[in-house]
Amino acid sequence: MALECFTWTTELLGSLLQTICKVNDDAADSTFECLPDCLVVDILSRLPPHTFLRCRWVCRHWRALVSSHDCFTTLHDLCRASTPTLLIRDDFADDSAGLYVFGENKKWWKKAAFEKFHLRSELMINKHWKDVIVNLSYSCQGVLLCTSRRRQSPYYVVNPITQEQVTIRHTLHPGYIRALYFCPCTRQFRILYVQVRGSSCQYLVYIFKTQKWRKIRSSTPFNFVSGGDNPAVVNGALHWITHHDLERKDIAPCENGIMVFRMDKEEFSAMPHPGSSTVCNSKQAHQTMMLSVKDDRLCFSNLLFRTYTVDIWILEDYEAQIWIKRYKIDLLNERIFPFSSRLMGILRGNGDTDGWIKLLCIHEGELLLQFQIDQELFLYNLDYRTVKKIELPRNKMFCYTCMPYTKSFLAIA
Repeated sequence: MALECFTWTTELLGSLLQTICKVNDDAADSTFECLPDCLVVDILSRLPPHTFLRCRWVCRHWRALVSSHDCFTTLHDLCRASTPTLLIRDDFADDSAGLYVFGENKKWWKKAAFEKFHLRSELMINKHWKDVIVNLSYSCQGVLLCTSRRRQSPYYVVNPITQEQVTIRHTLHPGYIRALYFCPCTRQFRILYVQVRGSSCQYLVYIFKTQKWRKIRSSTPFNFVSGGDNPAVVNGALHWITHHDLERKDIAPCENGIMVFRMDKEEFSAMPHPGSSTVCNSKQAHQTMMLSVKDDRLCFSNLLFRTYTVDIWILEDYEAQIWIKRYKIDLLNERIFPFSSRLMGILRGNGDTDGWIKLLCIHEGELLLQFQIDQELFLYNLDYRTVKKIELPRNKMFCYTCMPYTKSFLAIA
């Protein structure tokens, strides 16, 4: 029955397209009068997102349907239900934006690989990939934020699915963007920015609707600064590993090792990270730590270079801050990791192996690792203890940025 229904739907859609191609725009409009709008939307929603958006140019009736709020809500719900994937940016790309999405149509018998992600050539961001040093910095709910290393250069915020782009010009220097986030209470995207002045800092929020920056007022001084990684979003709050304590520069801020930002109240706080304080004895140790989300819980990963092991903790009780160590990964296990023999050879020769391995994120229950000597990517399944190598978009891609990504039809502004 299901197969017959699918066949009938496919034949119906094909006949409708043939009819539209043979008649003018007015006749095409009348073709759909015999079908309820909900059925047409259901048929179109089964198309790939890019193809779905192109349906706006078929006829006036389809343009009205595709642009309707109900239709976009349906498509956005489908995107939210889809499996999150990975996005990679070739930092040395000489064509377009150099964006690739990981394994949208991958099968278990095929190699895990990336596929090209196209942006319209007329978008302003495409005109500045070569002229300005533009980096893919943050990803949130299907929207990407790209920044530049040059002072006074604009920020570009783009949704690759809807092809919507917003350009943000600013004069907030010196400072750093620390998050692109979607506030659930206002259902709007916002940007979190920090200005650093000596031993103090001021956080600001950019409101897309008003196109203005607003200072965050805090009842108590908060002089912690995070790294530039995407924050882990759990319980309505953003979480980062603390990289700098501006008041105590020579002390590892372990008791304030995790920064927390409540999106609804716009309040900062800090909490200790798990693990022994003897392991974390310097700021350099915080650079090998990572926060992510697994099973809707905050997840803390710590790479120990001396033994090349990874400890992974899960925050089982958020309010009581109870951490449980769930995984211990031995990166020198030759039966699992293909790069382990090279690491062991360096260790036996008393060589410096710091920085050879980088933790990127936990994606769908798999730890994404980067072997930086050959710029190779590996996915380690935490539960099954298996590893698969990810085929990069191009051979000899020596400089790239990789982060989680989920398709979305959300409007930026």
